[in-house]
Amino acid sequence: MIAEVVEGVSVPDILQDLPHVRTAYLRAARRLEERGCSAIVSNCGYSVLYREAIASSASVPSLMSSLLLLPVLAAVTPADQKIAIICFDSTALSEAHLQASWPQGDHERILKVGIEQTEAWRLINRADAIYDWDLIGATLNQVCRQSLYGEKLGAVIVECCAFSSFVPQIQRLLQRPTFDIISAATALLPSQ
Repeated sequence: MIAEVVEGVSVPDILQDLPHVRTAYLRAARRLEERGCSAIVSNCGYSVLYREAIASSASVPSLMSSLLLLPVLAAVTPADQKIAIICFDSTALSEAHLQASWPQGDHERILKVGIEQTEAWRLINRADAIYDWDLIGATLNQVCRQSLYGEKLGAVIVECCAFSSFVPQIQRLLQRPTFDIISAATALLPSQ
């Protein structure tokens, strides 16, 4: 695996389609290609805003967000079932992110939940982010129980890669197929 950091960009910057962020993403993609990557994958679901720019400039496949699974999951789940998106901060998941993920989509089928305003969120959101994995797991359990139990769900997408290790836990809890960027990349992109 070849990794690159999108330099000069903060998480709040990623949430909006800002010119300097787009430029930084394109530079990182170029560096990845120069280093011989076979695909470009982003670890932040909100990076979907930069999908088109990366796809049109890269010579390798790119998967910028687990949110790109929305049209596939909508096609394979019954139309009366919702697709849950578990986010780091559901209030930051905008219509622009959904449009970039699923342009002709029925956004009424989407149920957004997140860990915003929880202690886990506060710790991760610090300048010196702290990842308390036990707390994150407990918080995700609580969010799933409070916000998703009783909903008619067809599938679940995990937006934040910090939650990837909890995908099996979420799937067991909700008894619904659950996907993140790692499962998407494994299924859709060439392996080495």
